[in-house]
Amino acid sequence: MGIKGLTKLLADNAPKSMKEQKFESYFGRKIAIDASMSIYQFLIVVGRVGTEMLTNEAGEVTSHLQGMFSRTIRLLESGLKPVYVFDGKPPDMKKQELAKRFSKRTDATEDLAAAIEAGDKDDIEKFSKRTVKVTKQHNEDCKKLLRLMGVPVIEAPSEAEAECAALCKKGKVYAVASEDMDSLTFGAPRFLRHLMDPSSRKVPVM
Repeated sequence: MGIKGLTKLLADNAPKSMKEQKFESYFGRKIAIDASMSIYQFLIVVGRVGTEMLTNEAGEVTSHLQGMFSRTIRLLESGLKPVYVFDGKPPDMKKQELAKRFSKRTDATEDLAAAIEAGDKDDIEKFSKRTVKVTKQHNEDCKKLLRLMGVPVIEAPSEAEAECAALCKKGKVYAVASEDMDSLTFGAPRFLRHLMDPSSRKVPVM
């Protein structure tokens, strides 16, 4: 979900808590990754043009599989040991937020239909991304792929970010990697941003 302004808060009040490292410096490290966040990114970015998505011959969406495969191969080839954590049952406290997200997707679906009717390419691009939802099937597809690749898959009892933080606190993994900083508020002692950015961006890991 993300916490607005947390990066700035840390930079202003605890600058020594943040430093930049090279991607290569995590060679041999076990890193916990929130799988849902990754899958969501892949569905929005990989092979997507407007409402068209990457599919197989049967017409099934494969963006999440292509993205997960490519990113995981890059991490493994660099000597990192990814551990993907999948969400379990959402906590009751999140019901209101999930209802809000559902409402936003419904609005975006209506706006998308209007944009398609008007032939507005920019709005089609914008609203089609807002209709994206990670489904149970997307998760199951990726779990199967990762297990076939021999990569650890963990199913959290509830929030994946909380499970990532718990794994890090217990020393089962070296750090948590995500662009969404929720794991920090669950007490993750080490948190990595930009670890999974494309190598072409040449952005240091924070």
